[in-house]
Amino acid sequence: MLFELLSFFTQAVFFVVVVYFALYVLLELRILFISRKVEQRKLTELTEETQPSLCIGDDYRPPVSVLLPVHNESSVVERLIDAVCRLHYPADRLEILVLDDSSDDTSRLAQTRVEWYAAQGVNIRYICRGDRQGYKAGNLTYGIRQASGEFLAVFDADFIPPADFLLKTIPWFKDPQLGFLQTGIGYENKNKSFLTRFQAMEMGHQQYVTVGLSEDGDMASLSGSSCVWRKSCIEALGGWDASVVTEDVDLGYRAQLGEWKYAYLRDVVSMSLLPESISAFRVQRERWGRGLIHSGFKHIRQMFRQRMPLIKRLHAISMMFSSVLLASIYVLVLLSLPLNYLVDFDAASMQWILPAFFCLVAVWGLNNAFGANKGAGLNRKTCIASTLWDIYLYIAMFLPMALYYFAGGIRALLGVHGEFNRTPKGEDEYKVNMPPINIILLMGELFTFIYSTFAIWVAMQKGNYFLIPLNFTVCVGFGMVLFWSWQEAYGNEQAIR
Repeated sequence: MLFELLSFFTQAVFFVVVVYFALYVLLELRILFISRKVEQRKLTELTEETQPSLCIGDDYRPPVSVLLPVHNESSVVERLIDAVCRLHYPADRLEILVLDDSSDDTSRLAQTRVEWYAAQGVNIRYICRGDRQGYKAGNLTYGIRQASGEFLAVFDADFIPPADFLLKTIPWFKDPQLGFLQTGIGYENKNKSFLTRFQAMEMGHQQYVTVGLSEDGDMASLSGSSCVWRKSCIEALGGWDASVVTEDVDLGYRAQLGEWKYAYLRDVVSMSLLPESISAFRVQRERWGRGLIHSGFKHIRQMFRQRMPLIKRLHAISMMFSSVLLASIYVLVLLSLPLNYLVDFDAASMQWILPAFFCLVAVWGLNNAFGANKGAGLNRKTCIASTLWDIYLYIAMFLPMALYYFAGGIRALLGVHGEFNRTPKGEDEYKVNMPPINIILLMGELFTFIYSTFAIWVAMQKGNYFLIPLNFTVCVGFGMVLFWSWQEAYGNEQAIR
């Protein structure tokens, strides 16, 4: 009886994840189709009837405050300040606030740079609060109290906005219902290694999907950097929530559920930097997973109270809980071993569920890679075999990410919502002591690699060959990150080339 219950429970969990994944894939295919149509019609450069005037002589130049929240960013803070001080906008309607929460040499570098530009007549101020309460969200909340602009442009420390950023974004706010605007993001170091190419592709895919979501009027998960907010919108929403580590996504959800409009300008691109070390990457993604899962469950009731068509509600669920789906993929990895003992793979149900699952993965992988290459601008010309191998490795990298999001989800469930670990960039990646979660995740990677290797052996012994592709791909993905961890430990900046 106990065996039958365990078998039923294991199969039920597996079936639920597969069905959820199928729904996600179908919805994403729909949005990718819309994104392709948008690109084909060049709707990212809106038609003359709807495009706001972007000429230099446009008289719509409301006061703007640029907020630069920084914390121990010594390798990038000076170039950030230089870039922002090059922004084209009427000097009497622009102020720049450097919001410094640092405890290292960043403070001296930032203050010196600010004083130099201020002496040149730039309206720029250096602001340092007394403590780091609320982390980045608290820093932004403190900064908004000092800001005089009607609109707030926010840039993280590793960003470089184009000089015409404000000229191309501010005219959109002629629409009084537009609460915030997100722009495209490019990555300077995307070709540094396979790890950075993977990140650029993953983020590029998200941006490509956002084109379709924006066009279709669906909810989107937007970044908190390289964006512009209407100050009155932020104030109406109660500001950034310091209890959520993805405070930008949380504020975006509240704005959209509060019926504020958003705009997405993919063709206005700020350059940024990606983590180059596997340690920085895994810590960042655990934090993202923790924050995104927390934000999804935090706003689920409000989302269901909103009146919206079924297809838009499905897209909202798919978007808000995509992190839960990724975390649940790790549950499938953990189930792969007991499935060998608890499931009859000759049963008709398993004969179609498993092939259907792998077909869904293949369809999702191909379409995801297409959108990723489009969004990231990675148009490398390679042979078909090399392209397919790259796509396979791209898919395999989502399995370690599933562990990071799973760990983040568990920590969110345990109430660890506010712990914020900065993602180091540039030279800082090899100077910063990583938080304890890095070692925990590394041990999880090693465990999963050994676990899946054993699951392959068991599957071969029992003739359950359906599970071998999943476990083999797990070993490939986790093998890569373990190898990079070894390189990082013994080769530092020469790692993961």
